[in-house]
Amino acid sequence: MRIAIFTLGCKTNQYESELIRESFEKYGDEIVPFKEKADIYIVNSCVVTHKAESETKKAIRSAMRKNPSAKVILTSCFANLNPDFKMKNLVLYTGERGKLADFVYKKETSPVNLDIEMISQFSERTRATVKIEEGCDNFCTYCIIPFVRGNKIMSKSPETVKREIEMLVRNGYKEVVLTGTEIGKYGEDIGTNLARLLAEIKKVRGIERIRISSIYPTAVTDELIAQIEGKVVPHLHMSLQSGDDEVLKKMNRNYTAGEYLKIVEKLRKKDPLFSITTDIIVGFPGETEEAFLNSMQMVNTVEFAKVHVFRFSKRPFTPAYFMEETVSENTKKIRARRLSEFAKEVAKRYKEKFVGKTVNVLVEEELNGFFYGFTPRYLRVKFPCKSSGILHRIIPVKITSADSELLYGVIKTE
Repeated sequence: MRIAIFTLGCKTNQYESELIRESFEKYGDEIVPFKEKADIYIVNSCVVTHKAESETKKAIRSAMRKNPSAKVILTSCFANLNPDFKMKNLVLYTGERGKLADFVYKKETSPVNLDIEMISQFSERTRATVKIEEGCDNFCTYCIIPFVRGNKIMSKSPETVKREIEMLVRNGYKEVVLTGTEIGKYGEDIGTNLARLLAEIKKVRGIERIRISSIYPTAVTDELIAQIEGKVVPHLHMSLQSGDDEVLKKMNRNYTAGEYLKIVEKLRKKDPLFSITTDIIVGFPGETEEAFLNSMQMVNTVEFAKVHVFRFSKRPFTPAYFMEETVSENTKKIRARRLSEFAKEVAKRYKEKFVGKTVNVLVEEELNGFFYGFTPRYLRVKFPCKSSGILHRIIPVKITSADSELLYGVIKTE
């Protein structure tokens, strides 16, 4: 059969789409682009914001227009949140993603089991994502994730993680990104932690870069920081969400702006150019203009490499759903634009610190005679080269200029 997969949301969903892809390839099925006609369309969904939920429904309708007789399978968070959601030819699936093809062919289903979740390659990518954990019990007041991903922490065994990375390295991947619902919780259920896992993964022969995906700030312990060296790259996506202590308290984030800054200080003491990216929500109930300006000040102080700005979006089941909205939609839009524009100025200031320096770039793609790739600090670099033989290699590039999005440079020759 022809199978088309559409993925929304986080790196965990991206990883699970790879499990789905490999499950169908084992049956000899062909994976085709979602825009093409297929026998089965799979929508790997997201509900973290109202926009993501709308995009999920849009993808379902798009699939049904492309082939009205095709089966559409809806999986992941939207399916978990809406078990009674019904449309013609639509099937909901919430079991083990790597067993989805078995469900189609044999009507078999099985619950999530991380120790059988392994992929051998990542479609059209130089970096491979590896899911190491499932579940979050932080219960931030705005977040629906514990209700759709579960609040029971489940960790993949260190042995399974190492075997999976070894297989990816054999298949040519130089970088792996560790992901999960809340990877800072990794190991709580099996008597270990993320720092110890990193120490083990570093022993894998052939792996050149190990990257940690989004992590809760208080999970960045001294033990973890000690492991961020060598193969473990100097970059963390450490969600701030707000720079105001009162808003953070209402969000149930369990840290203050000052405590966040202390973690940043430790990282920058180890590496003055340590790269930090983040998420910030604007317009949370109770956010005053002063509170918003505190978030702006945090962006300036931390000097984030990139800020993902979100407007507050009510999610069902969460405590914030029942909070009185105090910020109008128009004010949310204005604050989001102000913060985004300021964050770009700050990002440019941070990136300009690399001008004149030589950075190692993992080359990922070629476009119109230019090559693009990422540094260990997850900074995207654009540079010219006449040979396509550098794709998927790590190349030294001397940086000549920078803006808020890119570093620009030339290949350094001896």
